[in-house]
Amino acid sequence: MHHAKKLVVALTSLLILTGCTTGNQPAANHPSVKTKTVRVEKRTTANKAAWAKAKAASRANAASAKALSSSTTQLAMATSQAKRQSEQLKEKHDDAMASSKSAASEVAAQSRSQSEAQSVAAVSQSKQAAKASSQAAAQNQQTQTSTATTSRENNFSGDTDTAQTGRIVGNRNSKIYHVETGQNYRMAGKNAVYFSTEAEAQAAGYRKSLR
Repeated sequence: MHHAKKLVVALTSLLILTGCTTGNQPAANHPSVKTKTVRVEKRTTANKAAWAKAKAASRANAASAKALSSSTTQLAMATSQAKRQSEQLKEKHDDAMASSKSAASEVAAQSRSQSEAQSVAAVSQSKQAAKASSQAAAQNQQTQTSTATTSRENNFSGDTDTAQTGRIVGNRNSKIYHVETGQNYRMAGKNAVYFSTEAEAQAAGYRKSLR
């Protein structure tokens, strides 16, 4: 406490001496003080202008940074959207290609099935035609054989002699009539039909024998 009082007394004495010294200075020193004050004011104004300019530049830089950040964000969004659209287009393209391949495969399968069915039908028709032709040939052969047999039987068997009757004799089965001057045939009496004239035989639907 005692030291604190001594310190306060010393400071008070110093302040009194300083004030006295300032009061005893000549008047010629006052202009230099005013000059220093003006210089301080000018320096302060320049600092304010520089500070305002720096502040404006900082604001401009902040605005530019904000605009750049916004542009960067928009660019990122546009890039993301373009990427999504590209992926969607690729998916649609892949789906379209898969659908096209499936449709082509189905068409090819149908075409192959139709071709096979047509081929089977053609083979079946060919077989049926061949069978029908074979049956027709066999029937024709059988008919020819039967006709030949009947003709031989008519020529060489029977109890009626066409050349010795003195009349026109027709064969009921073959619808052929024989004249007395023609080749001699023998036929069964039950098949013989007699006519007085050739005109009568022709009118009945018979034709003359070629032999």
